[in-house]
Amino acid sequence: MQYWIGIDVSKETLDVAMRNAKGVLVEEKIGNTTKSLKGLLKQWTKQFDLRPQEYLVCLEPTSYYVNIALQVLAEQSIPTWLIHCNDLRQSLGMQRGKSDKVDARRIAEYGWRFQDKGRLYTLDQIKMNKLRQLLTRRQKYVEHKSMFQRWAGDMVPFMDKELQKPFSKDDKELKAMYNEMIKRVDHRILQVIQEDVVIKEKFDLLRSIEGVGNVLAAHLLALTDGFTRFTDPRKLACHAGCAPFENSSGSSLKGRSRVSHHANHTLKSLLHMSVVGLLRFPGEFRSFYDRKVAEGKHKMLVLNAMRNKLVHRICAVINRGTPYELRTPLANVIE
Repeated sequence: MQYWIGIDVSKETLDVAMRNAKGVLVEEKIGNTTKSLKGLLKQWTKQFDLRPQEYLVCLEPTSYYVNIALQVLAEQSIPTWLIHCNDLRQSLGMQRGKSDKVDARRIAEYGWRFQDKGRLYTLDQIKMNKLRQLLTRRQKYVEHKSMFQRWAGDMVPFMDKELQKPFSKDDKELKAMYNEMIKRVDHRILQVIQEDVVIKEKFDLLRSIEGVGNVLAAHLLALTDGFTRFTDPRKLACHAGCAPFENSSGSSLKGRSRVSHHANHTLKSLLHMSVVGLLRFPGEFRSFYDRKVAEGKHKMLVLNAMRNKLVHRICAVINRGTPYELRTPLANVIE
């Protein structure tokens, strides 16, 4: 690589900085639109005689604001690296001041300094991005439904008696509307999965595992880019926040092992709900839980071990390429 381009993404604008090994060459602020980004890339290609394999574009995954830029870069086969915000922040050390322009420079510098660690974004990941967008939408619907139910449940009993009945009826209708919206998103999620033969095959493998429902399986595929990012169970367990780490230093600090807070909390929550669901039925997980609790283990420690066990089972099924075979029949776990 001879050039590195850093893009700081916001809702309405893109701050773009290009540098070489000596320093920053040019900076621009453009609109966060397909036309603006294509025009800037075309302009710089002529000005600096850029060739696709001579430069690397780096940007942070700034929520859904980054989707337009990723689509443009992937369609033009431009080498693109999605830099994790924590990696970027920790690499900078102590910094004073912040602006979008400065951030674009820092992203370009990070790409130059750590280019050997780069993971290039591909067209296949665009499909996963579509799945991620649907899962994000579903999660928001579930959160809004839950928040409204709590609010309405607290408020209605204290309202005027004449108002309680009509508002209770309205609340039921709104709850039914949320359920219908979630159902529609679930249908679209399954459609996206079924459009790709490879993704559909991995989805079916995941669904063969007890405790893995449609929602958890879809999240696993989206968060691991179809298990191209994570195939090692220890790494996936770290990402899901269920891998214990030693907490000691010399003779002065000898704490018990703990999980890291640097984890994907959505995946951790889904895994937790899955293992809690498995406890409702007799089987391997229930026996393991009862045995460890009887030995005096803390319940949350045992649940974390079960999450870790489920992650290892997931990776084993994906790596082996064959469905999981139940040792003992279990009832279907609720999604």
